[in-house]
Amino acid sequence: MGVNAIAERRIVVDVDTQFDFVDERGALYVPAADGVVETIATQLAAAERAGVPIVGSVDSHAWDAWEFEQNGGPFPPHCVKGQPGWLRVTPQCPARTRFVPMQPVTGGAVTNLVGESNQGEGTRVLDAAALAGEALDGVGIYFEKEVYSLFSNPAAELVIAALVRRMGGRDAVAFDVVGYCTGGYCVDAAAAGLVERGYSVRVLAGATAAIGGDAGQAKSRETLIAQGVAWHDG
Repeated sequence: MGVNAIAERRIVVDVDTQFDFVDERGALYVPAADGVVETIATQLAAAERAGVPIVGSVDSHAWDAWEFEQNGGPFPPHCVKGQPGWLRVTPQCPARTRFVPMQPVTGGAVTNLVGESNQGEGTRVLDAAALAGEALDGVGIYFEKEVYSLFSNPAAELVIAALVRRMGGRDAVAFDVVGYCTGGYCVDAAAAGLVERGYSVRVLAGATAAIGGDAGQAKSRETLIAQGVAWHDG
């Protein structure tokens, strides 16, 4: 871990910065205030340069997701796994990422299967400690999730806890949350989930987009502050 990361003891949480939400051509486009997309990219780039770990979430659905209109839900089809709208809009930052798919946690252990590092060695298994170590080495760790909270992926809780331990424990580490969307949706769920687990959390409002515009963001601000989340308007 870089010297700056040791001093700052921060973790940046990049929530659902995917084409279908961010781009005006996306299936569930969420208009953002001027400069939000650029501010998110700046936050990620600055964290990567400083050696600050980045974790994130990737909204991920199959064609038969309950929340799609054709299946009786409220939303049009979006972030369908393997389709263009599912992709992150800032793939260059962080430059290296590890995707952690939805998976059961058996016996309290993460068993994330990844490809071989050398030809013929076979599939590797990364546990929570190994993934936390990658985060400290500058690899962005992105958790697949189907509903609002990144903690709906059982691996997220264990990996994040391992990362926090490596960085000095709950009292030494703070989380900065950016991304899509405030207004009662996935940014809110990530921040609330972290606070529920005893972490210090700040939402960087200028690096989020809100469903419902200003009113949606005001709703998030009020609700999250009441839950113990710090709110930074800059």
